[in-house]
Amino acid sequence: MYRLLLGLIVGFLCVSPVFAADAGEVSVPLEGEQPRGAEAREQALRQGLETVIRRLTGRDQVADLPGVAGVLEDPSRWLMRYAYDGGTPPRLNAVFDDRALVRHLSDQGAPVWSGERPPVLVWLVSEGTGQGRMVAASDPLAEKLTSAAARRGVSLTLPEWDQRDRDTVAVADIRGRFDGPLLQASRRYETDWVATAVLYDSGQGGATTLNWRLLQDGDAVASSRDRADDSGAALYRLVDVIADRIAERYSVRSGAGDGGDGADDGEPSEPAGDALVDRSGWITVRGVQSLTDWQRLRQALSDLGPMRSVALRVASDDRVQFEVDFAGGRSQLIRSVTGVGGLSECEEPAAESPTFCFR
Repeated sequence: MYRLLLGLIVGFLCVSPVFAADAGEVSVPLEGEQPRGAEAREQALRQGLETVIRRLTGRDQVADLPGVAGVLEDPSRWLMRYAYDGGTPPRLNAVFDDRALVRHLSDQGAPVWSGERPPVLVWLVSEGTGQGRMVAASDPLAEKLTSAAARRGVSLTLPEWDQRDRDTVAVADIRGRFDGPLLQASRRYETDWVATAVLYDSGQGGATTLNWRLLQDGDAVASSRDRADDSGAALYRLVDVIADRIAERYSVRSGAGDGGDGADDGEPSEPAGDALVDRSGWITVRGVQSLTDWQRLRQALSDLGPMRSVALRVASDDRVQFEVDFAGGRSQLIRSVTGVGGLSECEEPAAESPTFCFR
């Protein structure tokens, strides 16, 4: 155990936190008579920064969130690099410091994603004028979904729609909402979130209709029949609903322990005295057997959006305690950490700190 402890200390000095590589990356069209002028650049940077904030908070409307107005006043403060891209119109490709933004917004009391976005499997049927077809990754409609998902920062997966899928589920199952074959076919994609949608688009200037459902762990959590001007608008609406629902589940608002959470997203307030806000707490992890396990675990914890810092507190036998500075309440901390790969909450009612088992 002494060697493991020594290795953990060395690893602590060597490992630095990283965040999702593409969360701060945006590409924005440049407008105006001088698209490469300072005014067009500043407008594009502000627009791009607003998109990044949508991704980091999980909210579509961000202007009134705490701290956002001040951030948008000076986009260059958060800018890491940018470059011009030719084309018609030309575009500005920019990379913002998403980690610094998450910490700043969290400190200001804005909601932020608690970790990696869970993938959502989308079974999309396009009716058109025929009998309906499944939309796979190579379909033009997939590009519209991808564009909408990039704007909101959600991870969407389309089925392969290969022979294995066809042997399990049919287009008629999606249309008829037969969940048995649907869920069986979805298992290969290893996601708890599944969306089904049927798109009715005449393609002749008429309204587009989208019937959709969102399921979590096999249970429907949202559904609707929406009308839109075209297929793009309908799919954007679908992605917005998916992003909103996931944000309700996975975002954390600093100040939750003071009853400040849940005013706009249905999250319950933390019990009094249960907060881990603006002070350090700690968590215990059982089953850490090697330095490699510890390094991977610490990196994953550091990548959680509201996690300001993670440090080794003590190591004993197969247990490691981390001192954490987390911008949220105890139950939010437990929920976020449980989402880290390989961790599940242990049954230890008498434990002084939240305790997790590593597998």
